[in-house]
Amino acid sequence: MKLFSFCLLTISFVLVGFGLLNPNEPEYPIKKKDSSENSFNCSQFEFFNDSEKLNNRLCEYMDRSVKQGVKPSKDKRGIQQYIRAGKLQLVEANTGFVLDTFQYSYAALTPYAKRILNEIGQAFHDSLLQTPLAGTKLIVTSMTRTHYTVSRLVRHNRTAVRKSPHLNGNSFDFSFSRFVSSRDLTDCELHYLQGLSSSILFNMKKSCKIWATFEKNEECLHVVARMGK
Repeated sequence: MKLFSFCLLTISFVLVGFGLLNPNEPEYPIKKKDSSENSFNCSQFEFFNDSEKLNNRLCEYMDRSVKQGVKPSKDKRGIQQYIRAGKLQLVEANTGFVLDTFQYSYAALTPYAKRILNEIGQAFHDSLLQTPLAGTKLIVTSMTRTHYTVSRLVRHNRTAVRKSPHLNGNSFDFSFSRFVSSRDLTDCELHYLQGLSSSILFNMKKSCKIWATFEKNEECLHVVARMGK
């Protein structure tokens, strides 16, 4: 009997060594994560799109935007002077957003506008945490312009205006058609992200934190930081 017990114990050690017997194995099987859990089920999420409610016109806020921002710069040297004086701050990618390749603007904003941008990015990030789209980011396509970059822009974009809050350092744009994601987005995922971004901006507009306009032709969300009601 002792010999039998010894043989049984020896066999058990051998099985453990080969990974065939786990002494800590639970009594119930471990469920493997289904890859479908990573997919976005459109039927589980309410679709909303407040982009049409982002309809502030330039005449509604331009005068106040000028007073709340910096004076327009002639060229890049003016931007650099404002940064050294602390009137503009450099902007880098942060939670919830990345920066596009700027051709006609500089990655700098007034301190208040930078704070608003970070707030939008954080809200976008937090809203996606419990969804398969967690980690998706907004793309900022434009920030502060100079008279020189505006003159170049209007030659390539007929809808661009020479008098813009982008000159005052308190305005930035988000792409409405592109987002940064770790995988290709389906149509319903894209629509959900568009609705989410427009909803965040609409709520901030109602709170008098921003003026916002959905520029349909350019497929972008134009945002102007707003100080006070």
